[in-house]
Amino acid sequence: MARRNVIKFLKTVANSSSLQEELRVKSKDEVMNNAKNLGYDFVDNEFDDLVWELEIFLAEKRSEKFDQTFSLWTTMWGKYYLQYVLDNVIGSLSDQDIEQVLGKSESIPVTV
Repeated sequence: MARRNVIKFLKTVANSSSLQEELRVKSKDEVMNNAKNLGYDFVDNEFDDLVWELEIFLAEKRSEKFDQTFSLWTTMWGKYYLQYVLDNVIGSLSDQDIEQVLGKSESIPVTV
């Protein structure tokens, strides 16, 4: 459930320019507290682990190695980390891709 909450939170932020603006310069702790205040229950390592899995999935989907040569890394330059995750990770994956990473056999859409 926590993994699904991470996705729901990221999609909520992705769909709200005001939330993006508010959170983009916040520390990770502040972003995690904001997620909790919005009702999304997960902790730092659950967030980190899932984002890492999504990045690995994306590398495989692009037929690239997940190493220092992965093309996604260059998209980070000049962005805050949260914006990179929203634009270049979440924004590059379909709902089906995300469901595959979540490891669910049933397809429960992650919508907000």
